[in-house]
Amino acid sequence: MPINRRDLLRTAGTALGASLLLGACGTAGSTAAPVRDAGTATPRRGGTLRAVFTGGGAAESLDPFGGGAPIDYVRNDVIYDSLFILRAGEVVPALATAAEPAADTRSFVVRLRPDVRWHDGSAFTADDVAYSLRYMSSPDRAFPSQLSAYLDVKAVRVRDARTLEVPTLQPVGDPALFLAAFPGKMVKNGATAFTADKAVGTGPYRVTAFEPGREARLARFDGHWSGAAPMDELVLIGLADPQAKVNAVATGQADYAGDIPFTTAKTGVPAGLEVRTAGEAARTAFGFVLNTTRKPFDDPRARKAVRLAVDRQALVETVLLGYGAPGNDLLCAGAKYFSDRAAPARDLDQARRLLREAGAEGAQVTIRSAEWEIGYNASTQVLAEQLKEIGLDMRPQIVSPAEFYEPKALAEANGVAFTSGPVPPAVMYARLSAIPALAMPGKEFKAALGKGIGAADEAQRAQAWTELQDLMAEQGNTIVWGQADVLSLARTDVGGIEVRDQPKYPYLGKAGLA
Repeated sequence: MPINRRDLLRTAGTALGASLLLGACGTAGSTAAPVRDAGTATPRRGGTLRAVFTGGGAAESLDPFGGGAPIDYVRNDVIYDSLFILRAGEVVPALATAAEPAADTRSFVVRLRPDVRWHDGSAFTADDVAYSLRYMSSPDRAFPSQLSAYLDVKAVRVRDARTLEVPTLQPVGDPALFLAAFPGKMVKNGATAFTADKAVGTGPYRVTAFEPGREARLARFDGHWSGAAPMDELVLIGLADPQAKVNAVATGQADYAGDIPFTTAKTGVPAGLEVRTAGEAARTAFGFVLNTTRKPFDDPRARKAVRLAVDRQALVETVLLGYGAPGNDLLCAGAKYFSDRAAPARDLDQARRLLREAGAEGAQVTIRSAEWEIGYNASTQVLAEQLKEIGLDMRPQIVSPAEFYEPKALAEANGVAFTSGPVPPAVMYARLSAIPALAMPGKEFKAALGKGIGAADEAQRAQAWTELQDLMAEQGNTIVWGQADVLSLARTDVGGIEVRDQPKYPYLGKAGLA
């Protein structure tokens, strides 16, 4: 499977740009701890909600498989629906009511919700799903869905208007999870154009105007299957710089800004605004993935030496400004099946011994980084200083975000800075395993991954993910040094913000002003 930068982007989230102090604009106020569970008041009916997220400039798209910026994810989540969604790590039916695997887990049957309508009033049917699966899997897409690695989309068979059978390319024991975690937005049968006047979805909002790199204006779709949204209009604004997002709310141009810098919480905000946190279960894992195809990290002793050398608390304090907690080297915190064990204690003597045993003392290694998300470059530079203490000559390779995931350069580096939200293990480890420079080697790991993905039995599935994480904890190539809070800025009367699979891309279908 080729590197899919869009899926990696959605896994991690972005906040590109410099992190400037809010106080520099003269808008700082009193500081307080970020508010958790804020915005629970029920929004009133009517009015306009204006929200700002990191934009992608001219590359933004109404095609749900054509844009990879945070603003694209947020916008397309309210225009198009998925068959299933993730909420608090659990699968929730959306356009589909069930995905029933066959006994051999080599196919599954999807059953659709009745009485769903497209924005143009026509009925949503199994033909639309079959077309959507083929559309999203096509290599012609700017960002093809990674579902194509698991589903035989060419052999999908429509049984009737509300039922279809989907063959798989390998055993998939929990197809609903895959359909939820690899967001498969449904598009109308035959759709090829996604301009403002032709983009048709089944979501709670329909498009009335769209200018890539600036804003989209969306009107409420009163015929939505889950009930009408509270707002008459939703305006989504894309800005590239995180400080510009903060300033948009501080100056009243927007009501809500997603994924803001930690410095904003430290500096304070004016009265009538609040910094919010998505909570511990929705934190972002910050760390590095070591390249096991190159020395010295082809040796598990060298990988463990790095894990024992990391001063996690120092990284949390300097990079996250204290907004988070030390990590335990395992991805998927907050998701089902995550192994919540203690973070490894720093042990420089053992780290030096393991490095000597691996023949890697004094080795020169390159860790690739870019400000793909605020903190990547700073954490890479801090790690270089910490690894000097055990005799590793680590050299940060700082590049631009545009060239960060360039395949050849990634393969030549000894490691790469990385972040991940509360993504299910089946999805997270499948994505990493598809990229040689990020993959964990070994027959045991591959067996546990295949068992976890293919198991239809809940007990077998849980056992497989425990086995996989045991291997990662002892021999793994992921160094998760911290779990970062996900912060947003909002007017105090903004309510109905819903966290689904990724807190950095909240669902705004029920959001509004209370």
